[in-house]
Amino acid sequence: MLRERTLKKEDLDKYIRFWIENNQKRTDTLIQPDYLPPDGKVRAASGLFSQELDLLVARYSRGDDLAALRGDLSRLLERREKLLYYCDALPEEKQENRLMYERLSDGAYIEYSRWLTFAACLGTDQAHINRALGLIDNAGVDALFDRIAIALGDSERLVAEGLLYPKPYAPLYEALDAAPDQQGKLIKKFLDGYANTIRKWGIAIIREKHWNEHPGDWCFEAALVVKLFGIDDSAFREYPLYPAALVHGDPA
Repeated sequence: MLRERTLKKEDLDKYIRFWIENNQKRTDTLIQPDYLPPDGKVRAASGLFSQELDLLVARYSRGDDLAALRGDLSRLLERREKLLYYCDALPEEKQENRLMYERLSDGAYIEYSRWLTFAACLGTDQAHINRALGLIDNAGVDALFDRIAIALGDSERLVAEGLLYPKPYAPLYEALDAAPDQQGKLIKKFLDGYANTIRKWGIAIIREKHWNEHPGDWCFEAALVVKLFGIDDSAFREYPLYPAALVHGDPA
């Protein structure tokens, strides 16, 4: 059953086929010893991680079985491990270049949130989550991300004093400690502002009009908070950007 109703199944099929084939070609190129310089290998590995995540999003949009999606997470972990491998292999004079791939930039914030959402909602084992959190690191940088990591099992993690990206994340963060009758309102406020902020950041995770080659429009961060903090999502369960099936499963 198609979950992303603004896309067509045939477009998602085409998107998935293309990127599976493209990623295999890029992987074959990456492992050739002398084809790319060390910094080129880092860029390629980073791109492969991002595209593997987009493929997971596209499969979710298409309506693929949730249990099958859980199996896809192992490839995502492998991609991120490879990025670490190629960062470690950078020559000493270029080690500082790895910071752009390892800091919690706005794009990385969204990608890592998506990864953790799939891991938490699909019932991935704790070893996978622990390794993901270790690879993501950035403890003490953003209060929301730190609270999420603690809820996922990183009990000794430092918690930042504030938010790295107050827009759009302040309402979502406030929902963690709000009264139950206010939590739904705060998360809906977060969802209402999400798409515009992402567009201003220049991150193409929200599809523009008539753009069919796209994995789907979603705000996975809301599902992650609902899942981890036991929040009632009845006030926004039908919101177009909210991936309700990750929290509740597909309707019968």
